[in-house]
Amino acid sequence: MSNTRNIATGRQEAPVGAYVLMSVVGVALATAFGAAAALFREESEALTFGVFAATMLGPCLSLSWFVLVSRYTVSPDRHAEENVESRWITNATSGACTDTYAACGIALSAVVVTGLDISGSAALGGVLVLMLVDTAVRYLVEKRRSC
Repeated sequence: MSNTRNIATGRQEAPVGAYVLMSVVGVALATAFGAAAALFREESEALTFGVFAATMLGPCLSLSWFVLVSRYTVSPDRHAEENVESRWITNATSGACTDTYAACGIALSAVVVTGLDISGSAALGGVLVLMLVDTAVRYLVEKRRSC
């Protein structure tokens, strides 16, 4: 099937098969996440499967849309590297990465010295939140400096 252009909006449309494949892949990925959670967790398998599969359905469908459908419906910006927003996000993420290295080193030193026992999920969640907040703050600072 070839993609067509919608006359009313001027946008390209993906073939129906791409949407069907996207749905099948997204549901299969969410089901796999649910099955893996039910396999590794000790709670009720059916409940664990249902909660994890339902929770992961949205992100899995989004990922499969990005991989299978977006190539038909989204045209890439030919001059993305020249956009000021691209420069802002590049500067923000590279600075946040440097800050995260330093913060992880300091936190690791503090944990070793104090003997605290921190779970892996709490530590990784903290690193993720730190990077997201740091990137957002640095992006806003870059934006304000340029305006």
